[in-house]
Amino acid sequence: MASASVTVRVPAKVNLQLSVGPARPDGYHELATVFHAVGLFDDVIAREASDGAGTSLTISGEGAGSLPLDGTNL
Repeated sequence: MASASVTVRVPAKVNLQLSVGPARPDGYHELATVFHAVGLFDDVIAREASDGAGTSLTISGEGAGSLPLDGTNL
């Protein structure tokens, strides 16, 4: 039986400005950013793994080979 899936169209945006503040006590940084929406979209599909192995990531399309699939992909 095929697993159920959910597809969401996610709008693209251009980051016009990003300011990173000093590190907080928890090690994270405060961010201030300005985005501008553009007329492009990604289709994001989420589905349960058939083997129940947990979370995984698959990326397809132009430029997909240059994106990391491990924990370094924030």
